[in-house]
Amino acid sequence: MTLSLSLRTFIAAGLSACCFNTALAESMTVTRPTDLKSERYLDASTVLTLAAGQAVESLKLEAGWVQVKVGNNQGWVRAMALSGAGTASVANVAKIESGRSGNNNNMSTTGIRSIPKASRHALIIGVGEYAASGISTLQGVKKDIVSARSMGMAMSIPDSNIEYLRDKDATAEQIRQSLKDLNARVRPGDRVFVYYSGHGTRWVDPQTGPDACTEGLLATDGQAITNLEMSNLLSPIASKSDKLMVFYDACHSGGIANQPMKTRSLQQAGLSLTPKFVSQISPEQCAKPANMRTRSLSSELSKQGAVPENIVSIAASRPDEVSFDDPQTGGLATSAWRDCMLGGAKDLDNSGAISVEEITRCAQEKVSKTLSRFPDILGQQMTIGGNRGFVPAFFTAPAAVAATLPEEPTPATSPSATVMAPAPAPVAAASTPSSAVATPPAAATLSSTSVQPTLPNPSTQAASPADLLKQVHEQRDASRALKVQATPAVLRINQDPLQLSITSPLDGYLYIALAGSDKKSLYLLYPNAVDGNNAIQANQTVTLPRPHWRITAGGPKGVDTVLVMVSDSPRDLSSLRSEKAGPFVKPLLSATGKSQLQLLLGNSENGDQSVCQQGGKTRNLIVSQACSDAFASTLLNIEER
Repeated sequence: MTLSLSLRTFIAAGLSACCFNTALAESMTVTRPTDLKSERYLDASTVLTLAAGQAVESLKLEAGWVQVKVGNNQGWVRAMALSGAGTASVANVAKIESGRSGNNNNMSTTGIRSIPKASRHALIIGVGEYAASGISTLQGVKKDIVSARSMGMAMSIPDSNIEYLRDKDATAEQIRQSLKDLNARVRPGDRVFVYYSGHGTRWVDPQTGPDACTEGLLATDGQAITNLEMSNLLSPIASKSDKLMVFYDACHSGGIANQPMKTRSLQQAGLSLTPKFVSQISPEQCAKPANMRTRSLSSELSKQGAVPENIVSIAASRPDEVSFDDPQTGGLATSAWRDCMLGGAKDLDNSGAISVEEITRCAQEKVSKTLSRFPDILGQQMTIGGNRGFVPAFFTAPAAVAATLPEEPTPATSPSATVMAPAPAPVAAASTPSSAVATPPAAATLSSTSVQPTLPNPSTQAASPADLLKQVHEQRDASRALKVQATPAVLRINQDPLQLSITSPLDGYLYIALAGSDKKSLYLLYPNAVDGNNAIQANQTVTLPRPHWRITAGGPKGVDTVLVMVSDSPRDLSSLRSEKAGPFVKPLLSATGKSQLQLLLGNSENGDQSVCQQGGKTRNLIVSQACSDAFASTLLNIEER
């Protein structure tokens, strides 16, 4: 389908627009249920609740909020929840100001859009100095902690939501307790980053078998936490997280560490490397390569009920390889991944976002280049398990990574980006309703390669509009079952209207995008200029198009891809760089346009509010949902012929 040539829309009423004079009162209409706030902040007191279709009188606009009068009441409403003749220029009036003042929010120098989000959490564990005797020191771990913090900040994790366990504090018992504490403060829809840098080890486990080897991470007191125990500790977090990303910079194979005389190769031209493996406590039979399945965190968590698409695990090396520590820069894998995440990675498929797979490929090239100076080291190959298409941070523009990093984690300011202004849709008149017959939606499938760890191999072919929708879909909370039915399943060109029935398990906001059968077109079908009330209630079926508008197939022959998503909180799409196709928005498919679309669909419009940025151990449940980035989605393939 293409809206301009082949997807035919039938609208009964014409549309008009005029300039929005913020100094004059105008009549506007509430497009969805919303709260009238005493001030223009999400956590301000509620004056009253406004219903969809209710008329209000606008007084002035500030930073994406409209001051309105309703009877004898006066207050502030999000501009995106209103429609009227004056809304056409809302995006031009609301500029950069965000939060309570906007003064503390800054663009990251690396080009990462990092607004702190209270719904993001991290546990950073670094063990370089061991209290137990006979375990070599890893001098670069102190650098790894700083690098992990930089990665966490790029993922919008506020400093107050980052817990650090370093050296003497990182005992086995404290690691266990910190993971339990992390689980206690994480709520459904949150995102979590767990990082470990230190020694890995392997040993014979009598409970498993006389010759069976068990892998684990070595705490400062010399005790090892097995991979199975780590999976058990992470399982409750994974079961409720929107995304759980785990990064292990350690190894579980003796490799070169158990080969006499080979350690001479670890010093070349002023560069010194230390294996991140303790062979002293491992019998010789456990220095042989491990089975990859025993190291698959994502696979183990899946067995315990976690959804594979919600998990990302990154290992610094394969099971039969050694991970290396550089005392000057930290772990080879960590420092390379940090640099690539903060601007060094390339958008290989031109999708407008950098995925975990693309970051890891970039990091692998850096690691391999460093190790090429050591002829006796066969290599260190990073592996990925789980959702390889996850986008951990959005970028705004290419930029160089800072040359130096602070030695210690310090209290951070609140970095932010320009706030996008909302633009509501006008009210439409009625037209002829379309008919529909219910059919089952297309079922999503999960490839086995998304569970088992594999080496990074991202596509270098340019992403099509359908690929772009797929990447947005990969950012969803896959534990939420969004039910969508498309009727009819096959559309006859110039004859059949499309109809969708959507049922959401949670209250939220509905968005629909379509990639046309011409492989070139992309449209945001809903909400649109004639139907802006996109609020959806849990377990209540919404049927679209509504009676006053419809969409009819127009060719060419082929397959349309439809993304249906329901987000916890509304998205601000008003500032999307786009063209108009009747009442629909047609996003620009330039690199900037794709990036902007992914950014806006993936982030709450309330992210500029300070209450959404302040971390801590407790959060108000209502505010948590209003700030949440989490969404459910379904991809449908609809044939035209």
